[in-house]
Amino acid sequence: MKLVIMILLLIAGVITYSYIYRKRLYKQIDRLEEWKIALMNRPVPEELSKVKSLNLMGETEQLFERWRNEWDEIVAVKLPDIEEKLIDIEEEIVKYRFVKAKAELLKTEQQLRKIEEEIQQILVELQELIGSEEKNRTEIEQLKELYRQVKKALLTHRHSFGNAEMSLEQRVNELQEKFHEFTELTKEGNYLAAREVVLYINNELNELNELIEQIPLLLSDCQVEIPAQLDNILDGYREMLEKGYILDHLPIEKEVEEIRQKLEHCMMLIETLALHEAQKELAEIKDDIDTLYDLLEKEVLAQQFVQNEIGNIEQTLYQLEEETKETRDETLFVQQSYQLSQSDLEKYRQIEKQVQQLMKRFMLIQTKLLEERLAHSFVQEELEEILAQIQAVKEQHKQFRDLLYALRKDELAAREKLAEMKKRLSEALRLVKKSKLPGLPQSYTLQLGEARESLTRVSLKLDEKPLNMEAVNQTLDEATILVQKICEQTKEMIEQAELVEKVIQYGNRYRSRYPEVTEELEEAEQLFRNYEYELALQKAIAAVEQVERGAFERIQALLKENE
Repeated sequence: MKLVIMILLLIAGVITYSYIYRKRLYKQIDRLEEWKIALMNRPVPEELSKVKSLNLMGETEQLFERWRNEWDEIVAVKLPDIEEKLIDIEEEIVKYRFVKAKAELLKTEQQLRKIEEEIQQILVELQELIGSEEKNRTEIEQLKELYRQVKKALLTHRHSFGNAEMSLEQRVNELQEKFHEFTELTKEGNYLAAREVVLYINNELNELNELIEQIPLLLSDCQVEIPAQLDNILDGYREMLEKGYILDHLPIEKEVEEIRQKLEHCMMLIETLALHEAQKELAEIKDDIDTLYDLLEKEVLAQQFVQNEIGNIEQTLYQLEEETKETRDETLFVQQSYQLSQSDLEKYRQIEKQVQQLMKRFMLIQTKLLEERLAHSFVQEELEEILAQIQAVKEQHKQFRDLLYALRKDELAAREKLAEMKKRLSEALRLVKKSKLPGLPQSYTLQLGEARESLTRVSLKLDEKPLNMEAVNQTLDEATILVQKICEQTKEMIEQAELVEKVIQYGNRYRSRYPEVTEELEEAEQLFRNYEYELALQKAIAAVEQVERGAFERIQALLKENE
């Protein structure tokens, strides 16, 4: 029974699936049918009829025939074939040949897409042809008006174009031939070729307009503005020579002549209407002129700088020389009490040497100025270098003087620190005396002696003449470490001794009951009397902890409460 039910359910499922899938395929057929109808209704005939209003000759006639033949083939052959295929697909569906029907539907859809692309291409080309004719008809009148304006401007202002007038006139005359060519192409139905002529005329008129606008400006630069600037440069150059400027390093006259030659070449470029190259060359010429102006101006400013600064630099150098002499005397004085390192002394010798070299260099510049052998711009560069070196030497000189001051300052600081170390050591010994220890461990006594000796060595170093601060500071650092260590050991030793006494007192309560505690506490007492406080504390703690865990922590807590 179950098997029968399963078979019936399977059959029902197959029937349901077949029904749904067949319905889906029919929907695809309907969609393709609608697509086919839409393609048949595309406005190709209407667009083709618009072409008939044009001159059906030449290029237009050839295109019209091709488009009409392509459309006829689509309507009479390709789309009817699609219709037959759709009918065949319906028969396949009826016979439940779904796989074959699906494949045929896909193939038919691809054919429809290809037909649609062909129709779209025809419409685009039709629109291009019709649009070209419309644009040509509209734009050619505007271009004729623009042509008349260009020709009028050329005739009216022909004196403004110089030798370029002939080249301009030739290009304007060539445009007249292009207008004639456009008319002939339109009559022959070659609208697309005529469109290219329209675009050429438009571009050429735009260029001519730009040429008519730019050429007078460029000629003005070449013939008036730049020559006037060159004359001005030469006048200024000669005037400066008369005033005594040294300008041998500036070949102004040669540069001006080269610029005039460039101007002649620029004029030739304008005559041939090569404005882009002419503008580029004019820009370079203007940069060259700016450079010449800058060079002459640099000499004027350099002379002002030299006149204003040379006296100040001389005064600064003499003042620096006096200061270094004072520093030399101070160095000799400091050497009587302090030991200066060879590197420090070498620094001062270099300072003196640099000052003397700057003085010689400055005096040489003064001599050359008096003999008028140097351009002021060169002198300015030299003086600026001297100023920079003066600043550097001043900084080195200040650092050396600070070093001399630091030596005395370091001595006072070292003496203050020595006094502090002595005070700390005395405080540590006072604590030892106050704690009433039975005695001091041998290791502690030895370290205490080393600390005292280190302080003595520092005192001796400070009393040496000349004073070597490097050695003083090194000895002082060693003493500081030793004093710090003995102070820390003193505190630790006193704390250990106090704890030993407290732990032994606390452990006395267990002596009567625990003989082993008694024995270990006696050993701790013996170690305490032998000044072995650390070992005594360890032994006492071990004795108490074996009978009372945590006893040492409680003792420490009680001590803290009583502090």
